[in-house]
Amino acid sequence: MKTLLFIAALLTSATSFADTQSTEEYLEEVNKAFSRFFEATNGKTYSQQIIAIEELYVEFEDNDAVQDVLLQSLGDVYSFSGLYHQALMTVDSRGIEPGKLDDEIKGFRVHDAIDAILERSSKHQIVMINEAHHVPQHRVLTYQLLEGLWEQGYRYLALEALAENAEHNLAIGHIPQNAGHYTKEPIFANLLLYAQELGFQLVSYDYGFEIEGTTAEREESGARNLREKIFTQNPDAKAIIHVGYNHINEEGWLAHHLKKSLGLDPLTINQTEIREKSEQQYESESYAWIIANHAFDTPITLLNEAGELWSASPNEYDVNVIWPRTEYIQNRPEWARLGRKLKLADSTWCQETFPCTIEVYAASVDDEVPTDRIVLLTAQDAAGVFISPSSSKIEVTNAEGKILHTEVID
Repeated sequence: MKTLLFIAALLTSATSFADTQSTEEYLEEVNKAFSRFFEATNGKTYSQQIIAIEELYVEFEDNDAVQDVLLQSLGDVYSFSGLYHQALMTVDSRGIEPGKLDDEIKGFRVHDAIDAILERSSKHQIVMINEAHHVPQHRVLTYQLLEGLWEQGYRYLALEALAENAEHNLAIGHIPQNAGHYTKEPIFANLLLYAQELGFQLVSYDYGFEIEGTTAEREESGARNLREKIFTQNPDAKAIIHVGYNHINEEGWLAHHLKKSLGLDPLTINQTEIREKSEQQYESESYAWIIANHAFDTPITLLNEAGELWSASPNEYDVNVIWPRTEYIQNRPEWARLGRKLKLADSTWCQETFPCTIEVYAASVDDEVPTDRIVLLTAQDAAGVFISPSSSKIEVTNAEGKILHTEVID
């Protein structure tokens, strides 16, 4: 799955960079990059992948497209490692131009995002929420909405990140490693576990298309799978769909094809457009203005005088959700707490071996995705781990994956 995502991203980047090369030259570079990426990262720990991708970045210094995708991949690995700020820094270094200030927002008021969404979701059958794949914070919004949406009759949680039909192999109490690629990230695993606990039926849908095909083919396939798995058997069903980036767009993307196929208008929620970056220079002017002029410590939406939700692109999606700047406690984001206790990691666990990885498990089975993970890169790093009543053990490993310490949680 990881390598397929790498190929897809590389082919997408071709539209931006391939004009400087012939098609034959570009495809040759794509094949070389794919082979090197697979060779360098397959079966490796996250600590090893970080080093490998950094080395590949130097190796492909003359290929902007490959470097762009490597930065995206490295950002993902940092996020899987619990290194949130490093994930932001890596992807921000791609140099995407920040958005300009939308003067319209100066007359708006802030409103709690959870309340605002739940006030409107009862009038819809589909709620679509997007994420930036290297930003686990965006999974927290869906996590926080689950209970309220369940009370409104939502019973399905469909996820772009789930592998084809992976829902049939998900045991209650732990998420297996083969459930998907991004589901190996602990916040994502917690999202799935909480959805299962509430009773949601998980649904995979992002399959059945050629990797080199068009966006329309992929979105049509996704809409067809969602229709067949949910709405054909239950036309009145209510579903949450958690997607990446542009798939919430109601012009040409998944939201559009669902609307066309089902005749239903989804409530589309964008978290990726106006958000925190690693440094203020990378942030959109609208985000900087909102942070400077409003005090809030939970995700918010903006409302106009008529009480209508604000969207930066109303033809594409219904509402922007804006998160406050991240507060760190023991080098961990406060938004990652999810109601759990924060336990300071014992410096002796790593046995003076760095980088080392600290993971928290619930079910303690071989293929389990941990409910928390933090990689300590140097002896100077210190961090906490998140512990819940369901946590059963803490496991500490070195860069090669050898166990250094195990601690049973009573």
